[in-house]
Amino acid sequence: MESKDSFLPASILVVEDDENILNLLSAYLNNAGYSVITASNGSDGLAQVLGREFDMCVLDVMLPYKSGVEIAAAMQDAGCDTPILFLTALGNESDILRGFGVGADDYIVKPFSPRVLLARISAILKRVPSKPTGVVATVNEGPIKIDDNQPLCQVNGKHIELTPHEYRILRQLLKRPEQVFARSALIAAIYGNDDAVSPKAIDVHVHHLRSKLGGTVGDMIKTVRGFGYKYSPVKSTSS
Repeated sequence: MESKDSFLPASILVVEDDENILNLLSAYLNNAGYSVITASNGSDGLAQVLGREFDMCVLDVMLPYKSGVEIAAAMQDAGCDTPILFLTALGNESDILRGFGVGADDYIVKPFSPRVLLARISAILKRVPSKPTGVVATVNEGPIKIDDNQPLCQVNGKHIELTPHEYRILRQLLKRPEQVFARSALIAAIYGNDDAVSPKAIDVHVHHLRSKLGGTVGDMIKTVRGFGYKYSPVKSTSS
């Protein structure tokens, strides 16, 4: 399955705390040609969806730490318009209406038919308006400019050589200045799987990235202890 705005497979985040169901969903979606990222609790799921771009989210409602409804509400607050399909055992009318009330595009009650699930996902992806291509190819934040078409990074007009991993980390941080990105979200953005490497690998990449950006610009990448990193550009004080 192609994503709405590229020739890459559509990416789907699945957040489900039942390991058997999570593995089953991942297998179904992978076999259908989708690119799948998973999370087993609400906190990790929210970090994933706010830390990278997905074509769609499949959320269980009853999750540890944060419910699917809380994730959807947080997505709304952050201006994230990624389509949501709730998959849950809560099948009462009030539960379903609550799901739609926080922005769900569809709602499937467990137990579910895999074929029906895939059909619903396909229908959602087809009816969601395509995002204009090239809109976010170039990002300017403070002294830093990046261009995905190259890819190219400039600091105060000077070209900076970055590795692919360093570029992707910077790209994630620049997308939402002042937002804290968990290490797991940055790992998933780089490797496509939040279990791919140790979080220490992100620390190493950030260390090198800061060094290459140099001085005060490198210091704009802030460490948030116990959580991850954020980009905090220095605001001009001139009137």
